[in-house]
Amino acid sequence: MNIEVKGINGILVMKVNENCTFQQFLDDLNQLLEQPLFQQEGYYPRAFFDFGCRVLAIDEVHSLMDLLMQKEKVLFDGMTYHQQPHQVHIRKEQLHNGEEIIIDHETLFLGIVNPGSYVYCYQNVYFLNTVKGTIVAMNDDVRIFGHDFQNAQIIINQQTLHDLTTSALTSVYYKDNQIILTKEENYVSNYSHYVG
Repeated sequence: MNIEVKGINGILVMKVNENCTFQQFLDDLNQLLEQPLFQQEGYYPRAFFDFGCRVLAIDEVHSLMDLLMQKEKVLFDGMTYHQQPHQVHIRKEQLHNGEEIIIDHETLFLGIVNPGSYVYCYQNVYFLNTVKGTIVAMNDDVRIFGHDFQNAQIIINQQTLHDLTTSALTSVYYKDNQIILTKEENYVSNYSHYVG
């Protein structure tokens, strides 16, 4: 049997062996639901399925639901859902006049963006060094963060913020049909923490 059943707070937690195939799991579940425990009239325990690190495909979820609806022996109470951990990519290169790069993942950018260079962003980007070039947000949801903008240009939704110069921690984003610039007033550039 590839399913270990435990009762926790009135719920049957069905821990699935991660090494079995999904079809083996369905066969075992089908067999399990035919046991005398599940044949009691009026007894419909809540069942939570723990798949561990296994990622289920949509058709596998549908197969599980179909089996549970067909058997009518337990009430579905949920299942583990494996999510990809949040990742921020790191880019270290320095951009020179005429160079372009595309940011398609949330990115921490460590290099310098020199005048005449372009950064096209599909996801949020955090600049830890000087930005003197042009940053183009490719959709309205992109946020641009930095603390050393020197005559930089920010383009979002065909609007341009020209000659952005700041030495404060700054967030640039699009809201209500305009580019919004937010500076962290309590930021002290010589320290690595906020003064509050």
